[in-house]
This record gives sequence, C-alpha cells and structure tokens, in this order.
Amino acid sequence: MRAAPVIYEVNLVPDPAIEDQFDDWLQEHVRDMLALPGFIDATISRVEQEDGRAARTVHYELQDRETLERYLTDDAPRMRQAGIDRFGKRFTATRRILVAGQRLALSGELDVCTNCDTMLTGQYCAQCGQRFGTRMISLWELVREASEFLTDLDSRLWRTLGMLLFRPGKLTLDYLRGRRARYIPPLKLFIVFSLLFFFLLALGARIGMEGPRVSTEASDGDNGVSISFGSDDDAAGEVSGDADLAPDTESGSNQIADPVATAADQSVTADTESGSEVSVEADENRCEDLDIDLGPESGWLRAWLTEERLTATCNKVVEDHGESFSRALLENIPMMMFFFLPIMALVMKLAYPLSKRYYVEHLLFLVHFHAFFYFVLTLNLLVEWAFEGTTRLPDWPAPAIATLTMIYIPIYLYRAMRVVYQQSARVTLAKYALLGVSYFFGLFLMFAVTLIVTAFTL
Repeated sequence: MRAAPVIYEVNLVPDPAIEDQFDDWLQEHVRDMLALPGFIDATISRVEQEDGRAARTVHYELQDRETLERYLTDDAPRMRQAGIDRFGKRFTATRRILVAGQRLALSGELDVCTNCDTMLTGQYCAQCGQRFGTRMISLWELVREASEFLTDLDSRLWRTLGMLLFRPGKLTLDYLRGRRARYIPPLKLFIVFSLLFFFLLALGARIGMEGPRVSTEASDGDNGVSISFGSDDDAAGEVSGDADLAPDTESGSNQIADPVATAADQSVTADTESGSEVSVEADENRCEDLDIDLGPESGWLRAWLTEERLTATCNKVVEDHGESFSRALLENIPMMMFFFLPIMALVMKLAYPLSKRYYVEHLLFLVHFHAFFYFVLTLNLLVEWAFEGTTRLPDWPAPAIATLTMIYIPIYLYRAMRVVYQQSARVTLAKYALLGVSYFFGLFLMFAVTLIVTAFTL
C-alpha cells in the first residue's frame, strides 16, 4: 500500500451575483497556484448545496507535506489576499488538508510511479513518461523490454524515412501541427545523417575506394623524382628516378634509398638533349616568396595575418601535400553547416514576412530538408561504392542514380516549400529563386571562412 501525495482542499462559496466573474478569476488563480514549486495537479469541482448556492471545491495535489508547509508559510498570505482584493467579503473560503489517502479501483489499489510518485492512470506515467513496471526478476523480461524498444524505434525510423524521402514537406507540416511522437526528432535526424555522410566520405578517402594515386614531385624538369601509389593489379607501387639500392650498414639488409631525401641534400644535374646542364634545387622552399599586403584600414586582421603566420601555414600544407589540410577541412564542414542553417533560416524568415511563422519554424523546415539532402547523398555514396568498387557489377547504375538525385533534390525543395508555406506556384517559385541565390552566396562565404579557419588551426 503506497501513500498518495498530499491533497490540499479549498472550498469557495461566492455570491450568486458574482459567479461568472468569480469563475473566470478562479481559473487564473488555480493556474498561478500550479506554477508554484511542488504543485502537481488541480481539479475544480462544482458542488450543489442545500440552500441552492453552488460552491467551488479545488483539490490541489502536492508532492509532499514539506511542499504544503512551504506554501502555507511563504505563498498562502499573498495568494489569499489576491481574492480578497478582487471580491472583498462577497465569497467565503474554507480549507482542509487530506493526507494518508489511497486510490482504489475495481481491481484494487491504483499504483504510483516509482520515479516521481505520481498516480498512474495507465501504462505510462503522465508526469515523467516512465513505463510502469516492477523490479526485473528474469533475463526474459530484460530481453523483452529491449525488443519492444527496438520495435518501436524501427516503426518510427521507417515511418520517418518514408515521409522524408517521398513526401516533401509533409514531415515538417506534421511536426508543426503537433504530430511529433510518431517521428524521429528533426535535429537528431539532421545530426545523424550529416555525421554519417561525412564519416563515410572520410572513410572512403582513407581506404581509397576509387584507387587514387598520390604523386610526389621532388624536382622540376624531365628527370624529377616521382612516386606513385595505386591499387592497380600490375603494380602496388612505382618509383621512378635515380633511386639507388644502397646497403643498410646497421641491419645488414639492402633497402631502396629514399630519392626525395637524397635530392634534398644536393642538387640534381641532368644532361639535356642539347648538351646543356640544368641544375635544380630539390629542397626549394615554395613558401618563402609569399607576400601579403593588407592596407592600414584592415586593423586587427593585418596584425593577426602576418607574413610569418602565413608562411608557417603554407609550410604545414606543403609538408604533406595538403593531406592533413584536406582531412581537417572535411572534419570542419559539418560544423560549418551547423552554423550555416540558422543564417539561412533568417533568410527564410525575411522571405515570408506575412506567414506569421516563428523563426524556429523556418529553421525546422531547413533542418528537415538538409536531413533529406544528407540521406540521399549517403545513399548515392553507397551505390557508388557498390557498383564502381567492384568488377562484378556494371558501372552505369551509379551515374544514373546520381543524375536522378541531382534532378530530384531541387524538385523536392520546391515541392516542400509549396506544402509547408501553402502559397501559389508563382510566389513559391520567386522565393525559391531568392533562396537559391542566398544559399549560393552564403555557402560560398561560409566555405571561404572554413578554409581560412582550417588553414590557420592546423
């Protein structure tokens, strides 16, 4: 048997002449009471009395006795005075405290949520959402609970993906109308798909899904040193130039001498067909001639973007032929898009000044669209790996699907704008063009900033 929360009962009897005004005031008064800490719920009842007058009984449900004591000490005088100031002596009030109560049903005593002690009227708590259940006593209960969670997740996942892919704007419209529990939250959807796409993109670059070749030129001219790595079947690696097979005096084994290191210590002199000699410095510093001239009006930018800082950044990029810079840039682009969306939401807000929609509603539209965008790009990437990364399947499905995707994305955006904002085709087309131009310039500016930040934070 579990004790119910404390019930604070207030009985109010107004004069018949002020009943309507009193009822309006009582509604506001009860809302103010529920805003106090520890007040869980309230019920207003109309009680018919023998003298024909109607009383109002309010049952406030409080968390515990300490909450009630705090209310009686700190807030009760102020709350009671509000009624006296409004109606004077034209109503009477009596109060009772109900403790140690129980709720019973035909099947017995009603249960209380073990998380927040709220009375349960169903399988889930109306206060905190926790499902009612006792202590787990078997492995089967644990497995069953996990399976129910996965089933619920799957149903929401497939419902969300189907709506996101094939019903432009419908997911956003449902969310704005309050139909949210059946779908995956939009921000979670955006974060998951964006991170998944960039993760697969970085993974493909690292493992070389397309068999890229990396070529290093150590000197200018026809006799420069070139190193190529590829995934061709005829050779795993190729070294061209004057690479000598030099013995390793310490280990006693023969190793191929590093031609780049050799060329870095001395000049390479080659005989041309005409008999002349050309001398090339292999350790030539390609960053030493960098020069930047910012006017005095640039202020702090001139003080920060010094020639020494620019040269150091250039050396870092050249040192590994831009590989670390490319990886860092790929890691920073998701963060760039995270800041880019709020800017585009402001553009949408300005494009629809009479829509009476809040800024966050425009942001929600863009979050759903970009979640769709990253999802279809991820599918295209997987298709490309499947068809172009193997010799057993034809190559044509990958470019065909990519072409269809590039056609579908702008059509999807236009249709989504029609569904969510419900304006005519002509007006939507004009705002679609405005959004496209703003998107291009905004993305260009954000990408330029990301390039600079990435370069100077290597």
